Order: sequence, then structure tokens, then C-alpha cells
Amino acid sequence: MGAALKAKSVYKGRSPAIYCWFVTLIVWLTGVAMPLNMLKVSILSPVLMQSFSIGTDAMSWVMAMFYIIAAILAVPGAVIVGKIGYRYTFVLSLLFAVIGGFIGTIATDLTVFILSRVVEGVGFGLVSTAAVPAISGWFSPEKRGVPLGIWAMNVTMAFLVGPSLFSRMFEATGDYHFIWGVCLAFNAILLLVVLIFYRDAPFSFDSDGERGRSAGEASASSHFANLKRVVKNPAVWILGLVFLCEEIPFLGMSNFLTTYATQETDISMTAMSAIISVMAVAGCCVNPLAGKLSDVLGTKKKLMVLSCIGGTAYAWMVFQTTTVEGFVPVIALNAIAGGVIPVMIWSSIPKVVKRPEDIASATAIVLFFQQLAALFGSRILGMVVEHFGSFSIAGQYVMAPIFALGLVVVFAGWKKLP
Repeated sequence: MGAALKAKSVYKGRSPAIYCWFVTLIVWLTGVAMPLNMLKVSILSPVLMQSFSIGTDAMSWVMAMFYIIAAILAVPGAVIVGKIGYRYTFVLSLLFAVIGGFIGTIATDLTVFILSRVVEGVGFGLVSTAAVPAISGWFSPEKRGVPLGIWAMNVTMAFLVGPSLFSRMFEATGDYHFIWGVCLAFNAILLLVVLIFYRDAPFSFDSDGERGRSAGEASASSHFANLKRVVKNPAVWILGLVFLCEEIPFLGMSNFLTTYATQETDISMTAMSAIISVMAVAGCCVNPLAGKLSDVLGTKKKLMVLSCIGGTAYAWMVFQTTTVEGFVPVIALNAIAGGVIPVMIWSSIPKVVKRPEDIASATAIVLFFQQLAALFGSRILGMVVEHFGSFSIAGQYVMAPIFALGLVVVFAGWKKLP
């Protein structure tokens, strides 16, 4: 009852139909902030390597810390969300981001700097676990496609904005500490916004779209029981496996596009960066459109099939394309591969669980598979390229089959998927 009264007090005088989109925006911005914290190291890695006098191997571990911590926190994160609720999970996440950013700003040796990445990684892991159930609580089941499609743009938007923004900031200041300060300020502002304006939904929806008890109260009631129940749900594991098969090749290839262009084609790094930006824009457009289409059609799995087919074609073609013009169809396939599946996965989770309070636990399991893919995707592709000396072989005979395996998983679990 207390949570319901607090939520009502925030949007008193406003339509809940409007406030639910405001909540979506707050959660989305929090979701954008976390990968921006991750990207600042990737973009400025040459500067950091020089500053701390380290090589590429040590730097790779610094960058991997985010994924490792996020993977470790995925399932325990569901218990944390269940205990403290979505609002305080966002608060805790942003607090870790602020503390980690501050430590990174003042760090003068590598050990302290790595500690800052671990602390920031905790914030990164917690946000993703809470976001899907937090947004879902404000929308009836048949209307969740668009808001969860917007949520799915968070990483894409960070990749669209971060590289250019951080590079320009460093060119202007010559000091990576300035970028850390900007990210720190952004996280601190979002922390205040969440504390002042965000509230968990004071109601929840059943499978028929009828409002029931408070989603916040339900999620905090029996977190371990929720997790045990979700672990026994085969549909959750099917979604996780589909996401794993999609993200391993998609993320792995995304990290090597510039390397491929400069080593095996005449496409310049500047031109390839522009192509990657166009891919990000296309992905941002496809995310909410895919969510809307799934709501209209009333199906997620059919769009998963489309995305897996598009992903297989993308993996087969991308490392055979040697001209800027040739990347036009590749960009379209990239949008289908990376813009559809995440939305279908996140919006399927509330539909495959029996109770609203199970959404966080199901999200955590699926998130674990996503973090595994992020951690190993680039390593798998890198090992194949190093062994065979060809990006084309890696794309056609390793990454494309992994995408196709996702299609097999979808068909194998067809009756379990919405």
C-alpha cells in the first residue's frame, strides 16, 4: 500500500498513461548511462594504455571487467531486485556508477583503476536486471512491445553517441579525466532524477490485461521462490539460448568491423566509422518498430525467425563486402539481426512467466546468456581469424552457423514461445 501511495503522489494530477512513458524514459536514460560508462574505456584505450604503461592484453582485461561483473551479478541481481524493488535497484546502480566514476577519475595506478571498473560494472549489471520488469509493470501485456523496444535501444544509442562524443571531448581537452567527469555528472543527475521522479508501478497486470496487486510489493515478497520457479520454466532457457546464439556473432563481428575494413579492404577507418554509425541509427529505428509490429501481429516468435534469418545472411555477407556501396544491404541485414531479436526477447519475458514477480528472475537468466555472449563473442571471432587468417572464413563458417543455430532453437521451442 505504501508503494502505491508514493507512486500516486508522484503522478497526482497527471494521467498514468503519460507517466508510464516518463518512467520508460527515466529507465532508458539510466540504461544508456551504463554502456556509456563501459565505452569510455574502449574509445580511450590507447590513451589509457599510455597513461598506465600497459599493453593490449592488460587493457583487454580492463575492458572485460564490465562483462565479467555483469555476468556474475545476473542471477544474484534478481534476488537483489526482489528484496529492494526496482526503484532502489536503480538508485543503487547509479550510486555504484557515481562511486566507480569518482574512483576512476582520481586513480593513479592500474589496480585502483581496475577497482573503479569493477564498481561501475556492478551498476551496469543491476540496471539490466531491473529495467524490463520495471517498465513492464506500467503497461498491459498487449502494449509492452513499444516501450520495451525503446528500452532495447539503450546500448545502440550509447554506441551511436559515445565514440564521437568522447573522441571530440578528448581532442578538445587532451585529458581523459574530463570525460570521466562528464560521465560522473550524468550519472549523478540521473540518480537525483530517479530519487525524485521515479516510482514502481502501484499495480500489476495479469495475462488478461487486468490490473492486480502492486508489482513492487509482489516482487519483494518471495525472491528465492520466484527464482526457483523461473529456473524450472523451459521457455526462459529457450529465450536465453536464442539470445546467446544471436549475440555471440552480432557483438563479436561488431567489435571487428573497423579492423576488417582496414586490413582486408580499401575502406578507410573514417568511412567504416560512418557505416557503423548508420548501422546504429538503423538499429535504433528498428527497435521500437519491431516492438509495435509484434504488438499488432500478436507474435514474437515469427519475428525471431525473421531476425535469425537476417542475422545468418548478415554474418555470411559482412566480411565479404569490400566497398562502401556494398554495405547498403549489409546495413539493412544488420538492423534486422540486431534490431529485432533483443526487442522480441525482452518483450517475451513477461509473457512466458506465470506471475509478474517472476519477470526480474527471468530477465536475470536471459541477461546471463547475453553477458556470456558479450564476453566470448569477440574472443571466438578473434581466435578463428588468428587461426585461419581470414575474416571471411570466420563470418561464413563460424558466425553464420551460430546465427542459424538460434533459428533451430526457436523452432525447437516453438510451442513454448509467445
